[in-house]
Amino acid sequence: MGDDAPRILLTGAAGRIGTSLRDTLSDYRLHLHDRDLSGVQARPNEMVFEGDIADFDGVQKAAAGCDAVIHLAADPRVSAPWDDLRSPNFDGAYHVFESARLAGARRLVFASTNHVTGMLDQQERWPLDPGGDIAPDSLYGASKAFGEALGRYYAETSDLSVVCLRIGWVLERYLPDNAGWRRMWLSFRDLGQLVRKSLTADVRFGIYYGVSANTPTRYLLDNARSELGYEPVDDSARIVAELASSKDASQASSQVPRAEA
Repeated sequence: MGDDAPRILLTGAAGRIGTSLRDTLSDYRLHLHDRDLSGVQARPNEMVFEGDIADFDGVQKAAAGCDAVIHLAADPRVSAPWDDLRSPNFDGAYHVFESARLAGARRLVFASTNHVTGMLDQQERWPLDPGGDIAPDSLYGASKAFGEALGRYYAETSDLSVVCLRIGWVLERYLPDNAGWRRMWLSFRDLGQLVRKSLTADVRFGIYYGVSANTPTRYLLDNARSELGYEPVDDSARIVAELASSKDASQASSQVPRAEA
């Protein structure tokens, strides 16, 4: 990797999704930002900026010189109360967007959530279109809807372009026995592709569902395919079938009688 590789600020870098993206974005120069990076071993392409996104000055330092920002940091609990959400999900989101603008970044990828339309999901108004109504199922969902609106504002009033990804349930291969979770599944492989496409796509502003090519579908991916070039390769139904087949084969093998010595 050369010194001319784009520089990206990754907030929430110590989390599960952030850790996965560090591998995916190994050809970029990364600024890792999180509240606790003590367990993170920085690689040659990485710089560490430990701090809270509530600290505006600290976020600005982490964003300085960056060409793009991937904003993951937030309180992710769907049941979180207002007092817990206000600092990271509202003030913190503003700090990251404004720091990206001040740094002259060209693109911000915002980690939103399917909970922005969670009430429509509960009402089974499927498939859900990212251009449809906003209907949060929680204060957490409302905080992410705020982030999307903030992104639209910055895209309209500054040189910062914004991609909002309504990220679903990110797991590698283990899938809970829950049809809803399986429909919102996003594999690490598809997540990496989606984020990379989001960094380079020729869009000013857009909102996209971040799920794999699950069948049956619950979230429309038409605009992610046409505008970002996203082509998910994983399907929760196929993974479930593979896991079931592997389990059946294992059980059958364990039942084969052993020859006596």
